Amino acid sequence: IHEGEMVFEGNDVLGDGVNIASRLQDDTQADCIIISGSVYRDIKNKSDIQTRFVEEKMFKNVDEPIKVYQVFCRETDTLDHSVIENKPNNKKSKNPYFILAGLVIVIIIILFIWKLIPVNKNVELEKSIVVLPFDNLSGDPDQEYFCDGMTDEIINALAHVKGLKVIARTSAFMFKGKHEDVREIGKKLDVETLLEGSVRKEGNRLRINAQLVKVSDGSNIWSDSYNRELEDVFAIQEDISLAIVDNLKAKLIGKEKEAIEKRYTEDLEAYNLYLKGKYYLKLETTEGFKKTLEYFNQSLKKDPNYALAYVGLARLYISSSFWGNVLPSEAFPKVIEYAKKALEIDNTLAEAHALLGIFNMNYDWNWNAAEQAIKHALQLNPNSALIHLYYSFLLTFTERHEKAIAEAKRAQELDPLSDFINREYGLAYFYAGQFDRAIEVLQMTVAMNPNSYISCLQLGRVYSGKSMLKEAIEEYEKAIDLSAGNPVVMAWLACAYYEIGNEEQAEKLIDSLKQRSKQEYVPPMCFFVYYQTRGDHDQAYKWLERAIDEHDSFLPWWISIPIDKYRIPDEPRFNELLKKIRLSRRST
Repeated sequence: IHEGEMVFEGNDVLGDGVNIASRLQDDTQADCIIISGSVYRDIKNKSDIQTRFVEEKMFKNVDEPIKVYQVFCRETDTLDHSVIENKPNNKKSKNPYFILAGLVIVIIIILFIWKLIPVNKNVELEKSIVVLPFDNLSGDPDQEYFCDGMTDEIINALAHVKGLKVIARTSAFMFKGKHEDVREIGKKLDVETLLEGSVRKEGNRLRINAQLVKVSDGSNIWSDSYNRELEDVFAIQEDISLAIVDNLKAKLIGKEKEAIEKRYTEDLEAYNLYLKGKYYLKLETTEGFKKTLEYFNQSLKKDPNYALAYVGLARLYISSSFWGNVLPSEAFPKVIEYAKKALEIDNTLAEAHALLGIFNMNYDWNWNAAEQAIKHALQLNPNSALIHLYYSFLLTFTERHEKAIAEAKRAQELDPLSDFINREYGLAYFYAGQFDRAIEVLQMTVAMNPNSYISCLQLGRVYSGKSMLKEAIEEYEKAIDLSAGNPVVMAWLACAYYEIGNEEQAEKLIDSLKQRSKQEYVPPMCFFVYYQTRGDHDQAYKWLERAIDEHDSFLPWWISIPIDKYRIPDEPRFNELLKKIRLSRRST
């Protein structure tokens, strides 16, 4: 682990900080934690972290010697000077004449290249910010939505600024009402600056305070107060966003400034109803989906041209097709209908383009169109954690796993405390066959939000993949309690019961799902995975064929699943079915 500056040039990450971290990792043996002197300076006074000096070492292409320390996880650990390997190249570097000669050669080469190649003036350190939820000073709890909306709009506006890393809403709202030290927040979210504020609403009058803080020392960079009429709330949001950009010395191009100043509605009531719909959508439950639909529809009655409410409806129908037991043939036509309505109103809405990509990916199986739509969405809003995650899904389905992990990682960097983002980040490792790393991420995600049944389900799936069936059953049973019997969870639990030899209990669960399927939609892939686990390929084929006919939303996730016992069999009749979804096998 090393701490230092990085520079971003296109898709490349450069700088001495990257180089030193890489050298430390390359020369370090497994099963130990090594830190550089710069990290040691930050944690040396932490009584709960034990360290010992190993050596001062020269690394290749690093001008100055680096002090190396070992971190101890247990009292019983002993100092091992061999944790840093003395490789031949590094031994030579200890000779001062070699060091001097090498430095002279490097300097000459750099000066020669400097003359030939123009400096890229667009290379700069990435700026970063978190917008904390504004405090409600009105004395009325019902105004929480209004304060949250103020925060949302500023986050969304800043997300359009190129070169500015903006922490997503989910992670920012983890600090709501906690009033933690700004330096601690900065460390947890890896940001340089923080915006905080308060809202007091009295009748038709608003008083809004905002201040931009440097997290390294808690000093104020900028602050202002606004005493306005309620109708001026959108103008205040614009003023604050532009002030932040100005004080962070970020450059705005014309389209970015337009995005900050854009107003999607002038109707405050439509705006508040939309915020309530967003809240219930995050619950990912059938009851939550019903309330979401109600609030978004009410919002559109107030303002039929509110594009963001149409985007919200499109997201609702995608989520309900996965977790709300709604037929894909009912849900996905609504997805494309509402996404297109949003784009008719505003063709620059990044999320609406991304949702078209989800339609093409999960329902129409038009992979090229899906990739074009999602990439276009990322061009419009490169700071959207959600869109980076959508792209990670596509890369997973098409078995480009390293890139899928990178996109999920970027989403996690933009929204580090979101259990949704983190669990999908863990799944990217799972589908890449990196089970231990997937378990590590998903265990952290479950700890982050123990009430998320989907996180418990996904952790259980990875345990099943490693044949840790006792642990898998424990997670599935928790997920069933939390979800009141979600059919996908029940199917995976039935698989685990079958694998431990409890066939009677497994059949009981599957029979109950078949009975439920007469009254409600149960995804066919629930039955496919069970019969595939049993090795009954005839039944598995029957249910896979039905899943394709019904455009089961879960179907693409089985194409590249890295476990043979759950994977679609590599047989001619199954391969013929795969052609219907325009995919062929890339790996086994």
